[in-house]
Amino acid sequence: MPRVRESSGGAPAEDGVLRILHVSRSAETLRAFLIPTMEAERALGHEVLVCAQESPQAERLREAGFEVFTHRMPRNLNPFPALGAILAIRRVLTTRHIDMIVCHTSLGALVGRIAAWSAGTPRVVYFVHGLACGPAQSPLSWRIRYGVERLLARVTDAIVVMNDYDERLALRAPLARTAAGVVRIAAMGVDLKLHASELPPAARARVANELGLGRGVKLVLCTARLIPEKGVAEFVEAACRIAARRDDVVFALAGTGPLEGRLIRRVQRAGLESRIRVLGWRDDVADLVKLADIFVLPSYFMEGLPVSVLEAMACAKPVVSTHHKGCEDAVVDGETGLLVPVQRIEPLVDAVTRLLDDEMMRARMGRAGRARATAQYELGVCTQRIVDVLESVLHSRRESPGRPAAR
Repeated sequence: MPRVRESSGGAPAEDGVLRILHVSRSAETLRAFLIPTMEAERALGHEVLVCAQESPQAERLREAGFEVFTHRMPRNLNPFPALGAILAIRRVLTTRHIDMIVCHTSLGALVGRIAAWSAGTPRVVYFVHGLACGPAQSPLSWRIRYGVERLLARVTDAIVVMNDYDERLALRAPLARTAAGVVRIAAMGVDLKLHASELPPAARARVANELGLGRGVKLVLCTARLIPEKGVAEFVEAACRIAARRDDVVFALAGTGPLEGRLIRRVQRAGLESRIRVLGWRDDVADLVKLADIFVLPSYFMEGLPVSVLEAMACAKPVVSTHHKGCEDAVVDGETGLLVPVQRIEPLVDAVTRLLDDEMMRARMGRAGRARATAQYELGVCTQRIVDVLESVLHSRRESPGRPAAR
């Protein structure tokens, strides 16, 4: 007869069966980036569950074999839906006797850690995809968000970060129970084999024909959620200025979000619909990246380490991005790409133009980007590092589990 132990909810669970709950505001984050980690956890014999908003991506997680619970967490801090999300997550934690909660996204980490505190969950991890208190915010917003992180540090056993800015900030207070709980990883990783393969001729012809890429016409690509902080408005504005004075380039923006209509109207007003393509949601982003000559992400979002940039580097594409946390950790300025100030149109125009005019620079930076991705961001190596961190927390010992430590 198997031995039993006390699990987080106080009910008996079979010895050796550890339950991990990944919580995110959006199922898209988990579906896009965390499946390799969650599959590796299952391979170790753990039961891995998910709690996120209901969506097509949540259904895709179910199809991948994960048990998915849902909440109705908003994109804002409206207290009533947030309280409902906390109660929904708490119910999963207590009824399924969860041993460790791993919280993703800033809002997911906020409500998830409050739910874990109230449920007495033994282990709490904040997997940071970019701290909400970032350098592009107003001082007041920054202080409020940082204050919230300091309060939640009391119930956070480990905080996993991916860039210099977040690491320095996480160590300052620290933003975990102890400084030892602040862990830096390289990235979530990219599939180097997938992004090294050539685009098949049929796919190349299909995309080139759709985008109007005639002979000698170069493609400048941005893939991002269409929100202001991703710099998509700056991308379109820079594209309008460049496309108005040269006819050897097509710009493409792939993604969805609240700015989509506004960006389409801006292109229409410029009369450049055939040269600047706002594509919406795409299932063939990898094909677009492989076909592109230059990849651009002018972000001032609360980045961790932007996977889109890593994928472009893995495809040997030069990158134009910003002097902003996460972006400047991925891109080596002057070596794998060019970095420009955030929210500045002219420097962005100049950087893209330099690369359009210099084929040798594009090739050199593309090769350097591929080498950097190979050396630092290979998916299997990054996944193993993440799993090692989570296993260390899962098997650690802690006094007064689930409740704030006295300070």
